[in-house]
Amino acid sequence: MVYPQAAHLVREYFQATNWSLDNHYHALTSPSRNLLDFPIPPGLHLSLSHRPTAQFASSLALSTLVPSALPTYPATPAPVLGPPPSQLLSGQLTYVFSSAPLGLTSTKQAAEGEDRIKFRDVVQSFRVGELPSRPELRDEVRPTWLAGKRVEKTDFLLYGRLYAPSPRLDALYIHRLTPTLQTLVSLISVPSPLPTPQLTWQLPDDPSAPPAAPNPPPSSERLSELEIKLMQDTGRWSGEYSYAVGDSMWGARGLYNFGKWGGGQAAGTGSGDDEASRERVVDEEEEMSTGLKGRWSAGGEVFFSAQERSGGVSTAVRFSTLPESTNSPHLPPGALSQPPTTITATLNPIMGQLSTAYSVGVSNDTALASRFDFNLYSYDADLTFGGEWFQRRKRKALTEVAKAEMPLPSSFDAFGREQEGAAVGGAVEDTKTAPSSLTLAPTPAINGAEEDEVIGVLKLRASTNTDLALLWEGRLGDFLISAGIVADLRLASQKGGRMSPIRSVGLGVQYWG
Repeated sequence: MVYPQAAHLVREYFQATNWSLDNHYHALTSPSRNLLDFPIPPGLHLSLSHRPTAQFASSLALSTLVPSALPTYPATPAPVLGPPPSQLLSGQLTYVFSSAPLGLTSTKQAAEGEDRIKFRDVVQSFRVGELPSRPELRDEVRPTWLAGKRVEKTDFLLYGRLYAPSPRLDALYIHRLTPTLQTLVSLISVPSPLPTPQLTWQLPDDPSAPPAAPNPPPSSERLSELEIKLMQDTGRWSGEYSYAVGDSMWGARGLYNFGKWGGGQAAGTGSGDDEASRERVVDEEEEMSTGLKGRWSAGGEVFFSAQERSGGVSTAVRFSTLPESTNSPHLPPGALSQPPTTITATLNPIMGQLSTAYSVGVSNDTALASRFDFNLYSYDADLTFGGEWFQRRKRKALTEVAKAEMPLPSSFDAFGREQEGAAVGGAVEDTKTAPSSLTLAPTPAINGAEEDEVIGVLKLRASTNTDLALLWEGRLGDFLISAGIVADLRLASQKGGRMSPIRSVGLGVQYWG
C-alpha cells in the first residue's frame, strides 16, 4: 500500500537519523509480509497533506462507506481500541514534527529535483535490507564544545493523530538517547463513554439514588493503551525492551547477525580503522546449496502479562542474499549474479504455529513470494502466494537524446552519413576534419521523467483459504491512487450461489502539497 504521508515521514526520520529499519526482530519477515500482507483500503478515503517546512507536516483524511468490522489479513486477535469508525463519515487530523529536516516531498507534477516524490519509496514493496552497521549520529547533533562547555543535542520526533467523530487520540514520541539507543513512547487514548441521558420520568423511584453506570465495554475491547519501548542497535545485534501499561505486558526481542556486516566489518569494535575488523570478508559469506551467497540472522522474543498471567515466546531465522555491485566485469552492465532473495522461518512453540516464507526479486520490476503456515497441534495449514509488478513510464525522449550523444565512428560525418572513399584501414582527409561525435542540446525531461520512472504497481495475493486480493496503486496527475478488492470464494457457494464473493472494495486518494 502507499504509505500515508505521516507514516512516510516517520520512515524518513529514521533514515535521516541513520537508524536502520531492517536490523530488528519485528522486521525479520518484512520482505514477505510486504508482498503478501498488503492491506486493501476499505471504503472511500481522501487524504490531503501539507509541508510548510522541512520539519513540520500536517494532513487531513476523510473516510466514508467504511464497514464496521474491518477485514484484516492475516486475521489478528488483537483487542479493538475504541469504537468502530463511522460508516457515514469519519476523519483524522495528523501532525508530525521532527528535529531532523526532511525533504519537502510533493506529489505535484510540477515538482522537480528532491521535492518530487519517488513512487517506489512511498509504496509498501519487496526490499532486501542493506548490510547491518553500527548507527551513528548526524553531524548536526554530535556533541560539541562551546566556551569550554560540552553541548549535546538529540534528535526527536513528535506525532499526533486525532480521530473524529470518535474522541480517540494517537500519539508517538521518539527520542534518540545515544548513537545505538533510542526510546519510543506510543499512546492510544479513548475517553470512557458517557452514560446515556435519561428523562425525568425515567429516573429511579429514589431521587437520592446515584444514576446507573454505563454498560462496561466488552471484554475484547480496551479503551486506552500506553507502551514504552527501548530500542538498541549495535550492527551485529539489536534488542527491543517494552512495557505496555494496559495489560502490564513485559516484552523483550533480540536479533543477531552472523557473518558479514557493516560493509565488510567484523564483529567487535565496528571501526573501519581496525585491521582486525577487515578479516574474513569472503569466508563469512555463507553459501546455500542453491549457490546463493548471503548472511544468516536469528532472533527471538518473549513476553509476559502480569494482569492476564499469560505469556508467549517465538523464535525465527532468516537468510538474505548479500547486496552486490552491478559493475562486475564478468556480467553485463546493470546485471546481478544472484537475485535478491529472503528465506525466513518462524516458530511459536506455545501455540504450535510454524511459518516459512520465501520471497525473491525476479527482475527490477517483479517480485514473488510464498508462505506456508502450519499448526502442529490442530494440523491446520494454509499456503499463500503473491507478487507485485511495477509499471514504468516510457522514456523515449531521453533515449533519443542518449543515442544522439553517443560518439560516432570517424568514417561518418556529423549527420551519421558514411563518408565516400573512407577506407577501413585508414581515414581519408575529409573524415579527419569531421567531428567524431554529435552533441545535441539536452531536451528537458517532461514532468521529471527521470525521477518518476515508476508510475504504478499491481499487487496480487491468493491463499488456500480462498482469500483473493488485488490492489493497484499509481499516480494520476497530482494524486496517488489506491484501488483494491478482496474476495472470498467460499461465499459464492453459500446459499445456492446467491451470495456475492466480494468482501471489501476500497478506493484511496492522496495529495501531498
